[in-house]
Amino acid sequence: MSETSAMFDAVLEMAAAAKRGNIMRWTEAKTTQHQSEGLAFMNSVLLGVLIENDAVRRGVHPADAWAQLRAGGLADFG
Repeated sequence: MSETSAMFDAVLEMAAAAKRGNIMRWTEAKTTQHQSEGLAFMNSVLLGVLIENDAVRRGVHPADAWAQLRAGGLADFG
């Protein structure tokens, strides 16, 4: 498995653990042989892809989705 694939798997595990509120599993996934900068970048890439894909699915231009997220802030997220 390539480093990028392993990092992708770790990021997915971190996201799943965070969604479940499992801080211990999130920490374990975060600290498994990967540099935190790489994991942070991979998380950002995946979040961007998800935001833009959701915008397209909803028939909204991706730029408008980003603007809506910024305007709504954290209180309107998710």
